[in-house]
Amino acid sequence: MEFDSSLIEWAALSLAGLAVVGAGGLIVGALVQIAGAVHLRAVARTNWVLAVVCAPLFGAIAWFAIGNRLHTE
Repeated sequence: MEFDSSLIEWAALSLAGLAVVGAGGLIVGALVQIAGAVHLRAVARTNWVLAVVCAPLFGAIAWFAIGNRLHTE
């Protein structure tokens, strides 16, 4: 079975678009959760926002992995 090159290009672009939308959703979700985290001090909240803005995917993944579970009151 042979695929047309335009079909492969379309599938690759669709997959890339889906990845971009997913990454964007992850970053926005992390920023929304950080903004609403009442257990964080202002300095910690600022640091988390900077982490997500400066290193978007790593910062967002770090927030969901460990930041959301930290209680720094």
